[in-house]
Amino acid sequence: MGTNVILAVGALVIFGTFLASSNRLMTVNTQIAEQNEYYISAISLAQSIISEAKAKAFDQNTVSGSVSTVDSLSLSLGPDGFSEYVPSTDTLITSSPYDAQNPGYRSTYKFNDVDDYYGYKRLVNTPRAEGYLLTVRVTYASPTNPDSICATPTFCKKMTVSVKSPYIPDSLLLSYAFVY
Repeated sequence: MGTNVILAVGALVIFGTFLASSNRLMTVNTQIAEQNEYYISAISLAQSIISEAKAKAFDQNTVSGSVSTVDSLSLSLGPDGFSEYVPSTDTLITSSPYDAQNPGYRSTYKFNDVDDYYGYKRLVNTPRAEGYLLTVRVTYASPTNPDSICATPTFCKKMTVSVKSPYIPDSLLLSYAFVY
């Protein structure tokens, strides 16, 4: 009888250890799965800004025509006047008396070229997580090496979208080179 009790207690100890280890493993896997979901959302949001910019002209001077030399490109990056003004942090417009005809983000209909996104910020809330802050940087870059930033106009603009969220530990960066 004593041997059976010792075996039963030993089996319970082994089972308890296995159960605790399995529980810890499932918790870690759940956390990793949730974090991956937040990263996928962040990538998707950054890609949406890049896709939005792809539909715009390369430069303010190419909105209504074309240019043949880099001297014809705009020297300054960023919005080109009050008509392209958006708030310091753009948010989704669902219904507003001021923008009733234009639901969505203001950048969609205010910006007309790629470099208008320079310094642009967007705050996005998704059904699963809120507080994604997207910040855009646009620079002139070398057409043969887009990672090389240029101080003067070139036929290549590099857009880098940074995404920060309370749900991901580091900023996520997504870049795209626009070539004219």
